[in-house]
Amino acid sequence: MSLKITEQNTQLTKNCYLEDFIGKTVFDSKGQNCGKIKSILIDRQKFSVSGILVKKRFSKEYFLSQDYFEEFAESGLTLNSIPIKPGDKVADVDGKNIGRVVQINLNSKTNKLESLEIKSKFKSVIIPSERIIAVGDKIKIKLF
Repeated sequence: MSLKITEQNTQLTKNCYLEDFIGKTVFDSKGQNCGKIKSILIDRQKFSVSGILVKKRFSKEYFLSQDYFEEFAESGLTLNSIPIKPGDKVADVDGKNIGRVVQINLNSKTNKLESLEIKSKFKSVIIPSERIIAVGDKIKIKLF
């Protein structure tokens, strides 16, 4: 018995199920593994995907808004940039280590980054997003 291709069948192949995404690997724009998709968040009013929760071994889960999404394939979800993740190293403009990201604070209405909580050896400090200069191997910030 062969499968008859109809317009309705081809329309279904453009769609996928949410559970197809769960457990898939998330790759940043440089191909680095950012973790696995743990959950998918849906905007109740727009009935669309607002973002995902990502979990990497031995680190906190974190949210990535749909603004980061580039392409979904069998291998996983590819992002259009490098996201900020809990545990990322933070340095000043001269490259001096300051600490690590312990909390990512987002605006509850827009899901945009508002600030980072950074912990050094003995203290914790909140850095507003305006002070972030670059995201890469380390997150570079202006101290003042």
